[in-house]
Amino acid sequence: MIDHSGLQVQTRKMFIENAIECIVDVAINHEEVEKFLQNSAYNLVILDHATENCQQSAQYIIEYNPMQAILVVSSAPNCIISSCEKCVNEHNAKRLSNPTSINNILRLIREFKDVFCNHYGEMTSTPTPVN
Repeated sequence: MIDHSGLQVQTRKMFIENAIECIVDVAINHEEVEKFLQNSAYNLVILDHATENCQQSAQYIIEYNPMQAILVVSSAPNCIISSCEKCVNEHNAKRLSNPTSINNILRLIREFKDVFCNHYGEMTSTPTPVN
C-alpha cells in the first residue's frame, strides 16, 4: 500500500490484513516503493493518488511490471494511466473514487480480477463500445 503515514493508514492496513488474511506493506515514499518491488512480488498494489510522487511511483510500478494489479484510490479526475484504452489493454489498474469506505476497498481487493474499472472513459478518455 502506497500512502501517507499516520493512524488512518495503519487502521486501513489492519482492516485489510484481518479481512483478507494477508500481509500489507506500507510505502510512504517513492524510494520505499522501489525497495519493496525489488525485494518482493505483490498480488496487488494499493496506491493513494494524493501521495507525494504518486505519478513517479505509478510509472515505476508499470515499467517494472506492466501487468501489476494496481488499485488506485483517488479523488483526482484523471487516472495514473493516460487513457482507459491503454489501461485496459496493456495494464491492470482499477480506480475507486476517494473518499471511499474500507468496505469498498475490501470488496475490490477480493473481486479485483472479476471487476471492470467503473471509471472507464470517465474524465480520462472516450470508451470504445464493446460488441
